[in-house]
Amino acid sequence: MPPPPDATAVKVNEVFWHSFEHSDEVLAKLSSSRDGLTNEEVARRFEQYGKNALTPPKKPSFFVKLWLQMNNVMIWILLSSCIIVAALQQWIEMALILAVVVINISIGLLQEGKAEKAADAIKAMLSASANVVRGGKRLTVPAEELVPGDIVIVKSGDRIPADMRVIEVTNLQVLEAMLTGESVPISKNLKAVQEASGLGDRKCMLFSATTVSAGQGMGVVVATGDEAEIGKINRLVSETKVAKTNLVKQMEILGRLLVVVVLTIAVSAFLLAFLHADEPAEEAFKSAVAIAVAMIPNGLPALVTIVLSFGTMRMADEAAIIKSLPVVETLGSLTVICSDKTGTLTKNEMTLVALRTSRAQIDVTGVGYAPNGTFKSHPDAKELDDDEMEAVRDLLTGTMLCNDSALDYDGKNTFTPVGAPTEVALITGSLKAGLHFDKLKAEHPRVHSVPFESEHKFMATIHQPFAPGEGRMVFVKGAPDRVMPMCSTQIAGETIADIKAKKTEPLDTEMWVKAQEHLSSKGLRVLALCRGEVPDTEDVAVIDPKYLRKREPTFTMVALLAILDPPREEVIDAVKVAHTAGISVKMITGDHALTGLAIGKMLGIAGNNSVITGPEIDAMSEEELAALVNNCNIFARASPENKLRIVKALQEGCGPLGPLDGDEEDDDGPPDEFTRTSQMLQASAKATGIAQRGNKASNKLVPSGSRHIVAMTGDGVNDAPAL
Repeated sequence: MPPPPDATAVKVNEVFWHSFEHSDEVLAKLSSSRDGLTNEEVARRFEQYGKNALTPPKKPSFFVKLWLQMNNVMIWILLSSCIIVAALQQWIEMALILAVVVINISIGLLQEGKAEKAADAIKAMLSASANVVRGGKRLTVPAEELVPGDIVIVKSGDRIPADMRVIEVTNLQVLEAMLTGESVPISKNLKAVQEASGLGDRKCMLFSATTVSAGQGMGVVVATGDEAEIGKINRLVSETKVAKTNLVKQMEILGRLLVVVVLTIAVSAFLLAFLHADEPAEEAFKSAVAIAVAMIPNGLPALVTIVLSFGTMRMADEAAIIKSLPVVETLGSLTVICSDKTGTLTKNEMTLVALRTSRAQIDVTGVGYAPNGTFKSHPDAKELDDDEMEAVRDLLTGTMLCNDSALDYDGKNTFTPVGAPTEVALITGSLKAGLHFDKLKAEHPRVHSVPFESEHKFMATIHQPFAPGEGRMVFVKGAPDRVMPMCSTQIAGETIADIKAKKTEPLDTEMWVKAQEHLSSKGLRVLALCRGEVPDTEDVAVIDPKYLRKREPTFTMVALLAILDPPREEVIDAVKVAHTAGISVKMITGDHALTGLAIGKMLGIAGNNSVITGPEIDAMSEEELAALVNNCNIFARASPENKLRIVKALQEGCGPLGPLDGDEEDDDGPPDEFTRTSQMLQASAKATGIAQRGNKASNKLVPSGSRHIVAMTGDGVNDAPAL
């Protein structure tokens, strides 16, 4: 039974649950236990915290939308003209003006309505039900009935129903790309992290609406509904105000100017006709009205709307949805484009990009899961010949056999990953080399396996002997620091083609460690592959992770495998076009700093190689952020709040743009080594001014004239507030 609740209710939104050293402390703080809450306690907390559901944003009624479309100076001028000509019984003119007003408002209403349907996308991501433990019994309840303190069990394929602190975990991996920008599933554990850690670093936490890709676990609910991370995003989306575009402001200025000019000329015409020409007052008034109506550009609002509609349709042809018509014109005035990384700049499809043998590095071309690409020597980028490709196939055989995932093909153009993205990337790479997945597995049947678990960070498979007289073949794939200690030798060969001779030599651990560090420094995810034999006399049933780690190292190191979610090929060209137009491109991602910088270099947007992280942004004031944001193109580990602050800082004025890439004003080449922004922050905190790419900026706020027109792109929930 759980202990009695505290006298004062826990404010779940004010506690850093990820910083508690032990999960039992979290249970105690929530007055819960591993047996779960009683039904009475659940009812009390449900009354206190409410439903585990997002508060829907307030949707304006039809009449409010109608008023918003009508409430601009040009429409009021047209309506005034319509009333005047109606009073003068000029029915044809009245009908034309009224038609212009109706068409203008109708097109605006139609276009605004198309984008409103996207507002329910976040709500649709929530789980419908949850497996809970209450009163020591396991139950399935509607997810909206969860309360803080509930014990929830999750398994592969489940959608996380609320924010939770993990209390038990077995190889639990969760896809968090939509929330954090991570390209690969995150292995969860029980270790606490610092209070200031970003969402992507809180590996002891589970977040609502993310999906379990492997394993199982148990967690205690710490936040529900609007207090969950996805609820905070939903609230940010609802609270974010849409700024008026430059076109709308200019039309308002033009409208006010027209009112003054038209009224001035109309009054002057009336006075001249009445006083100077001695016309009757009625005739003088009609003349003044006629002049006023003639001066009003009745077709301007309709013409603007039609032109913007054509622009919207052209954008739709490019798969871009425009929420508000005036935004089309604003796109032509952009100075900065801020973009999410995962799924936007990249395809969110992990790809094998390089192999590192004991003698050489082999680069792999092609992006995504489609097996289209070639193998080239590094660094001369020479395509491998037939003998070298045969050696590559020999190297990659283990990546096919030591693999529990699959790649489905619909027979047309779609390749669908089944299983872990990193394993699917290895399958795609092997298919590029000419290996056949099903054939290879049929020729070398598996007799035993050691599944991957986050605790030991490798998997192993054992297969029937490859040739008569040989022992059973073992392949081990996983983290280099776990795989290398199992090896005593490495595949030898002066050239790539020599690898197929299967000669070995003593393991050069120092070389492999340096090779791994070199690849990792480029933001690549590095796996190691080794192989060996198990004698027929050895019982494979006893082989488990502990057995493999304790046995004498006899395996042979094969290669390091470098994997990345690389940039879309079309994005590289788009960035060049943006730079040619004088538009700066900035990446704001929830992924790691090194990964973001690596993608930035590939795209040509790395700038001065500085990276600002989410926790660093959290520690900055608005003035400090405004001083640094313009001189940095890569923002990593960014939360939704961070993304919104960055966009606002750019919009509100951040000084002159630096070079688009490279290190000098006229240099678009590769940048220098990675520069930690924390050093920049320390320097800026001490200095009275901030050095910005060759010019010194004072500590006063920059002038409003340097404000930027900013576009934001992204496909994740974490991008929604900034969008």
